[in-house]
Amino acid sequence: MTVLGIVGCRIFEDEITHVLANDSYIDRIYIIENEENKGLLHKLEAEGCKPVFLPFYKIKADLRCSNKFSVIVQLQGMGLHVDPARLKNETYTNVDIMSRSVDGILLFYGSCGQALSRIQRNFAHTRCPIKSLQDRDTDESMKPIEDCIAAALGGNSHYQEILKSHSDTFFLTPMWAVNWKTAFRVGDKLLLGFEFSPEYLRELGYRKVARVNTKLSYESDFEKKVEEFAHDFGFEVIELEGNTEIAQKSYNHMRNMLLRPLKV
Repeated sequence: MTVLGIVGCRIFEDEITHVLANDSYIDRIYIIENEENKGLLHKLEAEGCKPVFLPFYKIKADLRCSNKFSVIVQLQGMGLHVDPARLKNETYTNVDIMSRSVDGILLFYGSCGQALSRIQRNFAHTRCPIKSLQDRDTDESMKPIEDCIAAALGGNSHYQEILKSHSDTFFLTPMWAVNWKTAFRVGDKLLLGFEFSPEYLRELGYRKVARVNTKLSYESDFEKKVEEFAHDFGFEVIELEGNTEIAQKSYNHMRNMLLRPLKV
């Protein structure tokens, strides 16, 4: 039995759906039963998958009946990136619980203010490898992806190049477009320290909103939501080509690392 654990932000819900729905190695997908995971459950079911939706203690019992490759997923709330201490606390808690039942954990997170920069070192005692989404730079070295937008645009270097020519642009992936009010905790001044408003974004220099097309169509209202955002904030809409390369390669690398001993 080999088990891969995934702990990630709901912003990566589409990418996780994509990699899991298209992986023929998986015998069973387990989704921990809670509100944050319901969107992923519905998307996987729409793709023809039959994930098992159970509390974690029941998943642990069910794993004993399998001798193949399984994946357990726990997603975390959007907006944790604005509170690095809380992001670290929730992630560490979920990783600690999951590390006792899996052979490796893939974090669907970017750098996120370096909140998770020491997680591998802090969990070294578990002997459970923990990896975040990685970007293979031009020198072929592997580096953590900066954030979810860098992941959607294909890597850190490409992201930095785009920022140079689109410094006045606010980026929206499908999950951001549909959930931006939740993700930015709109109205929560104590958390953000400012009002997420057209006036504030214009003060920061934003004049455009980019629709980042990741080629994933799980959110049918993507274009509509971007247009609504542009209307509300008085922004011009532009389109940027994205992809799922970072998510797919990071997932494949982790899966293959865990399964390799079985292929010898």
